[in-house]
Amino acid sequence: MSEIIIVFRHSAIAEYRVAGLPAAARAVRAAIEQADHPVTRCLVFAGVDWMPSTECQVECARLAAGIPVAFTGALPVSTDMQTIDGEALIVTSVGLSASVRHTGPWGQRAIGQTGNDLSERLAMLRRAGRTIIGATGKPGDGIVSRYVNRPISQSISRFVLTIPGVRPLHATIGTAALGTAMALCLVFGGAIGLVLGAILFQAASILDGVDGEIARATFRTSACGAMLDSIIDAATNLSFIAGLAVNLGMAGDRTAASAGATGLLLLALGLLLIGRRAKALGQPVNFDVIKVHFRKRKSAVMEWLIWLTMRDFFAAAGALLILLGDARQALFAFASVAAIWLMVVVNVLARTRRAATILPSNRTVIGR
Repeated sequence: MSEIIIVFRHSAIAEYRVAGLPAAARAVRAAIEQADHPVTRCLVFAGVDWMPSTECQVECARLAAGIPVAFTGALPVSTDMQTIDGEALIVTSVGLSASVRHTGPWGQRAIGQTGNDLSERLAMLRRAGRTIIGATGKPGDGIVSRYVNRPISQSISRFVLTIPGVRPLHATIGTAALGTAMALCLVFGGAIGLVLGAILFQAASILDGVDGEIARATFRTSACGAMLDSIIDAATNLSFIAGLAVNLGMAGDRTAASAGATGLLLLALGLLLIGRRAKALGQPVNFDVIKVHFRKRKSAVMEWLIWLTMRDFFAAAGALLILLGDARQALFAFASVAAIWLMVVVNVLARTRRAATILPSNRTVIGR
């Protein structure tokens, strides 16, 4: 059991927002995670005159996970406490090198006399913040997400995380708003609405990554958030096809509208089957079960097939076809892919159900 004290050279550094969190709060979490022995108490020092902000206190308490955190205006003389350089801890915890000179012994306000040192340390934390946000991508990202959507969404996340009080839910609501605007444009906008709807669909696909990036950067991931994100994704996809079919149907192309409606029904049926399986297993609603199943096969061909059926590729391809003036082909292609996808879903769910029935140990795990 041990007590630790995290020392910052200046209050501005302790309060500096690193990827959406005060540096002091991020250091508290890193110190507790990396401690060799269970931590009983954590002290934070950033100068004799420092009064931590409410946000800093709240975030420190949240990230300490029940371990008491106190803010002190004087360094304890106890030799039993482990003293940690807060800025260096944050930087090294994300894999960067913490190379900055020390301008004075612990507890002295030498930093106030050396502006270059303060600038160096803040620049060091900015690099750490960029590294943290850069690591918020997912291994399962599709090819469009990896090379197009994710760089844009991470730039958005980097900006919004500078705003105090921002939460993943705000980005989720933004995605839902874009999806709603997209549907309205497609249904009521005619030819111009078709183009606007395509652009908004791609914008929603990009913004969809922001809520997860914020959650991972600020340690706010949750099963509820993941479920809400999946539901909004599915609703946006269905709304895009429905709106596109309605738009073309109102323009007189009933064949394309019928193809879209058929594909929509097939997609909805597949999503319903996946959702029912997740519910039966007591898991949050998540529509990635097919993707996860095929990724276990470690095949380059299978990986490409997964990429071509993921939402990011679907959104980009659909938007591109519409912008090229070939919206009806988008619906025909969608109906064909949806039919194949549904057959795959039924096959995978049937096979995984048989496996769970055959293996008693799996039944035990699944039942919990």
